[in-house]
Amino acid sequence: MNTLNKLNIKKEIVNYLGMINARNHTEVDRYAPILIDFLEQSDDCKELLLFVKGMTNHSRTQFNEAKYFFEQGLALKPQNDELTGILHMGLGFTQRSLGNLDEAVSNIFIATELIAPEGDFKFGMENCYHQLGEIHVTIDEYEKAIGYFNKALQIAEKKSEGNRKFRIHNSLGVCYLHMKEYDKSKEHLTIALDVENLTPAIISKGKHDLGTLHIELKEYTEAEKLLVDSLNIRREHTLEDASSTSMVALAEVYIEQKRIPEAIELLIESKLIIEKYNTKWKNIKVLLLLARAYAANNQFEQSNAYYEQYNTLQNEVKTEQERKIFKLLNEQIEKQKQVISDKHNQLIETFAEIKRLKINRKAVFFSWITVIVLVIISEIFIDPFIDQHAYNTLWSLLVKVFIALLFKPLDGMYENILWNKTINKVD
Repeated sequence: MNTLNKLNIKKEIVNYLGMINARNHTEVDRYAPILIDFLEQSDDCKELLLFVKGMTNHSRTQFNEAKYFFEQGLALKPQNDELTGILHMGLGFTQRSLGNLDEAVSNIFIATELIAPEGDFKFGMENCYHQLGEIHVTIDEYEKAIGYFNKALQIAEKKSEGNRKFRIHNSLGVCYLHMKEYDKSKEHLTIALDVENLTPAIISKGKHDLGTLHIELKEYTEAEKLLVDSLNIRREHTLEDASSTSMVALAEVYIEQKRIPEAIELLIESKLIIEKYNTKWKNIKVLLLLARAYAANNQFEQSNAYYEQYNTLQNEVKTEQERKIFKLLNEQIEKQKQVISDKHNQLIETFAEIKRLKINRKAVFFSWITVIVLVIISEIFIDPFIDQHAYNTLWSLLVKVFIALLFKPLDGMYENILWNKTINKVD
């Protein structure tokens, strides 16, 4: 870690966010107080302070606190676009964690418009595309998700940090798993785990997700080995919430292997952790697996009780999720309609300008013809008549000036006539 000063503070914040992305909790906990203390003592770093506090709370799954700090930062109305962009980015990530997908997408899109691709916080573009990919996996729009992941991967491949490449390849693997394209899923999940210098927390995630693929392929021996490794790493590093995820997947393997008592033991342990963190989607899976496990053990009364709990929670979460997905999709449709409307208006304005130019040219042409005709008439008929009177030269000059002054009124008259003709044709 370098000595903090105003010249390197943005670079140090980027390094700190790298620790968060790598799930290096020990380093995050060590460095966060140092970084926050420096920013608190700097009068002109208020927005950066609130951003760092928001990201720190987000990394600790304190999402409401994170949301508060990001919103406070935006309320200051930063003059710098990039600062505004990363605050919207953080708020978008937090809204996703809170399940507010429409708010998440809205904020992340704003962030992609404000963060400079080659600025101090260019890392944010990759993170934004990755999060947009994850959100579209959630709403089952897998092709769009892959598009966003590939954009993120293009940025990540320009850098040497392995954790970033892991994250995107792993997400692609999970996305292809949802699509049941198992070969592509295995390819990306394997590439992700082969990345060098991964932190233990990241390795445990990679092994869990590859283990999940083997469950889908009914390759339970391979799945068990990976999931046991994942669980051991997470327990060793006191990653409690993540440990419950590995327990649930491993319990599913044990049920398929007819090791029911071991499965039930893991599910009961994981349920206590899941209820502590109030993770409903994991609780749904636990209730279903408990119902299956007790049924396989001929304990049908307990099995039915868990099935009832599963159905109740499943319906509740499904309804809420469908509402959020509908809200997100509706917002995206409204944005597309607005874009189409704006393009339509621009097109109309362009056509109107083209017509105006054409009409102006025609009006000028007719005006010149009229003036020339008047000059000819003046030369043939009016000048001979004037020559018979005194002050003939002066009168002749006045006539010419009068004809010249007619040019502008004639131009306006012809333009109005041509416009009226055009409007009548449209009507």
